[in-house]
Amino acid sequence: MADLRALSKRERRVLNTLAGLENFATKYDPARDECQVSVRLETLASVSKEFFEVRERIELLMDDVDDADADEKTQENENLLALSSFEERYYSVKASLLSKQTPLSSTSMSVGNGLLGDRSEASFSKVKLPEIRLPSFSGRIKEWVTFRDSFRSLIHENKHLTDMDRFSYLKSALSGEALQEIESVELSAVNYSVAWKALESRYENKKLIVKAHLDSLFAVEGLKRESYDGLSNLISAFEKNLQMLKKIGEETAAWSTILAYMVYSRLNPATLRQWETHHNSKGVPTYKNLISFLRSHCAVLQSVAPTKPSQSDQRSSKSSVCHTTVRSSSKCPFCSGSWHSAFVCSKFQRLQVPERSEAVFKARLCLNCLSPGHIARNCEKGVCRHCQQKHHSLLHSASARSSVPQS
Repeated sequence: MADLRALSKRERRVLNTLAGLENFATKYDPARDECQVSVRLETLASVSKEFFEVRERIELLMDDVDDADADEKTQENENLLALSSFEERYYSVKASLLSKQTPLSSTSMSVGNGLLGDRSEASFSKVKLPEIRLPSFSGRIKEWVTFRDSFRSLIHENKHLTDMDRFSYLKSALSGEALQEIESVELSAVNYSVAWKALESRYENKKLIVKAHLDSLFAVEGLKRESYDGLSNLISAFEKNLQMLKKIGEETAAWSTILAYMVYSRLNPATLRQWETHHNSKGVPTYKNLISFLRSHCAVLQSVAPTKPSQSDQRSSKSSVCHTTVRSSSKCPFCSGSWHSAFVCSKFQRLQVPERSEAVFKARLCLNCLSPGHIARNCEKGVCRHCQQKHHSLLHSASARSSVPQS
């Protein structure tokens, strides 16, 4: 019980310090107190950290007390009341102090509505820095590594934020499936680590991350005609996915020959002729050399005026516009979210091949390219890479049909 009395005394001292900060904010005089705002904010952060540490230890000690007459429900309510009361006072004081900071006296960088940065260094700069936006994450496995690293750098490892601040930032950065993953975790300082570990447990899956990036590589569409936009997008798709694969430890340097072939097979005839003239060798080209050439060729295409499209290109363009209109005005037929390709739809990817075929048929999509607006026998895209039949590789099975009637 001596420990409990000591902790209670320490908690009262913390609350007295908080009361002093409240008094400062209430009686604030700009001419007299402006220079103290930054220091008071630092004190407030320390007060918050110490309070939650003390309160957690008090709760643990109370749990260990063997008192048959103790009302466990009443004790729990008292703890919750103490936490909610402190949090309400903390946010009120913090908001008041932040409103009293001027742009030139501010000692930190703005991130959303919070504070980040090293105060000792930022205080020397009077230049207003651009706002740093929080990373966002909806639950797409491909986006996890980028989100994880950005959030760790800006929020998770920032020493000037409390765990309550970190948890608030985390919830504001999540959406969709990712937000649902921690929705049942109560918003409190002690639960921040619980929420972060829950996300890591769900999404820190190297096998699925690698698969997602490989799926994106194989889903890159080929070029039908020579254009700057098309070639630039093709290069970007390969490079972005490979960079992420390298980042998570995959030895992509050994894939050079396969990658070069994958890019080569997606080039239009005019670009292929340019490449063969440039390479002019019987040696096996490397991915790096091919991409280097394509970047140079891309620069040439960007600098010259576009040629007038042929009638067939115009028809293709109109068809493309039609498809775009269908897509932009509808939702994903598999997960009911905003329109995105079946290649990146997590719900579609989890289906078995027969279920995928049925879902594509019901959505009235082309069995060959999984796009709306036409049927497989009229599709100009490639064929299944497994059996060379007129259906998409994601729909391939031993008994796959080359097409399914569509109305």
